[in-house]
Amino acid sequence: MKPKVLIIDDDVAITQQLFWTLCDEFEVFTANSLSSAIRRATIYEPDISIIDLHLPPTLDAPDTGLRILEYVKQHLPSSKVFVVSSGASVELQRDCIRRGADGFLSKPLDIERLVETVHRVGRAARLAAA
Repeated sequence: MKPKVLIIDDDVAITQQLFWTLCDEFEVFTANSLSSAIRRATIYEPDISIIDLHLPPTLDAPDTGLRILEYVKQHLPSSKVFVVSSGASVELQRDCIRRGADGFLSKPLDIERLVETVHRVGRAARLAAA
């Protein structure tokens, strides 16, 4: 069984690029809003979530992304969560880690680094399931 990856970003181009990059080896789901992210996390129980912090309705603040991070870690504690954001301060990165994030990646995304991270975590998820 393929590990499940949930990609949450309001930029459809980013979610589509990551979907096509990962879909051969992972079961990939995408969400573009708070409600769709919560719904998909609840239904699909992803092994890995990639969350953009700046989502509607608060594009100028990380509130929505932080709410999703907290939801995923509270309801799916074994799920690995990677936060992505542009221009995030060290303080915000630390706050994400304190709230349960397993890693932080800056935008613009280094796709190779992200894919490498997802593969590493996905291998661990496959081994744990076996």
